[in-house]
Amino acid sequence: MDKYPIALRYLIRLLLLFSIIAVLIIARQLLVPLFLSILFAYLLYPAANKMEESNIPRIATNLILIVGTFAFLGGIIYGASLMVVTFTTDLPEIKDQIDTNITRFRWALGRTFGVTAEQLDNIVESIRGSGEYIAQLFTGTANTILTAGLLPVYTFLLLFYRDKFRKFVSMLISNHEEETAQDIIDQASKIVPQYLKGLFIVCFILIGLNSLGFYLIGIEYALLIGLVAAIFNLIPYLGTVIGYGIAFLFVLATQSPGLALGVIGQFFVIQFIENNILTPNITGSYVQINPLVTILSLIAGGMIWGLPGMFMVIPYLAMFKIVCENIESLEPVGYLLSTRGTEEHALTFQSMMNNSGADSTGNPKNQAS
Repeated sequence: MDKYPIALRYLIRLLLLFSIIAVLIIARQLLVPLFLSILFAYLLYPAANKMEESNIPRIATNLILIVGTFAFLGGIIYGASLMVVTFTTDLPEIKDQIDTNITRFRWALGRTFGVTAEQLDNIVESIRGSGEYIAQLFTGTANTILTAGLLPVYTFLLLFYRDKFRKFVSMLISNHEEETAQDIIDQASKIVPQYLKGLFIVCFILIGLNSLGFYLIGIEYALLIGLVAAIFNLIPYLGTVIGYGIAFLFVLATQSPGLALGVIGQFFVIQFIENNILTPNITGSYVQINPLVTILSLIAGGMIWGLPGMFMVIPYLAMFKIVCENIESLEPVGYLLSTRGTEEHALTFQSMMNNSGADSTGNPKNQAS
C-alpha cells in the first residue's frame, strides 16, 4: 500500500468510509435492531455471568433476564402510552389554546417590533413545515419500533453464543495478537455495561426531578413532559437542550410565557445537578470522550440513523476508543478521541476551589511571604 501516492491512499480510505456509511443507511432496518440488541446484551452480561456462576443454566439465565428486562420496559411504554392517550383526549382544547396564544404573540410582536401580518404568516408556515419534518422523523422512528420484536430474540442469541463469538475473534487473528484482542473484549465487557447502567439510572432519576419541577411550576402534563425531557437526556450534551427545548415550546404554545420562563430556569438547575452530581457519581468516567468528538458523532449518528443513531453512537464510539488505545498503530486516534491532554485547562469544582484559594500571582492565600 505504501508504494502508492499518499493522495491515492487517502482517496481509497475516503471511498471506503463513504461505502461503509452507504451500507449503514441502506441496511438501516436490519442493523438498527441488531446494534441495539448488542447494547442490551452488554447491559445484561454482568448479571448473566453472575447467575451462571451460581450454576443456573445459560438458557434459563438468558430467559429470566430478557423477559424481566423487556417486561419492565414494556410496563414503562404502557404507562407512557396511557399519558399520551390522556394528552390526545385533551388535544382539541390544547389546539384552541395554541391558536389563542399565537394571536396574542402576533399582536405583541406587531406592536413591539413592527412585524407585519404577512411576515408573521410566513413564520407560521415555516413552523408548520418544521412540524411536518418532525412528524416524518417520528414516523421513521415508529418504523424502527416495528422491528422491536426482534430485540429480545437477538439479545438472547448474542448472550447465548457469546463464548462462540470470542472464539471466532481468536480464530481470526494471529497468536501473538490474541492477548490484545482478549484485553479489548474484556475492557469493553466491563466499561460499556457500567456506562449504560449509569446512563439509565441517571435517566430514571431525571424523570422524577423533571416531573416534580414541572409540577411545582404549575405545568400541565408534568409527568409526560418530564419523561420526554429525561429520555432525550440519553443523548449526551445535546439531549437536555433538545428535551427542554420541546418542553419550552409546548408550554409557550399551550400555557403562558411566564411558565415557559420557569422551564428555562428549571433547565439550568437540572443541567447543573446532572453535570456536577448525577453523571460524575453514577455514570462516572467510564467513557472519556472529548466533547467535540461527542457532538460531531451525535450529528453523524442522527444523519445516518436518526434518533436511534444518536442514542447508540456514544457506546459504540467508546468501544472504538478501547480498540484504538490497545493497538499501537491506532493509539494517536485513541488519544484524539479521549479527554487526555487538557486536564490543566479543565473546569472542575476542584480547580475552581484551588483558584479561589490562590492570589493573582498564583500563590496560595493566607500564606506567609
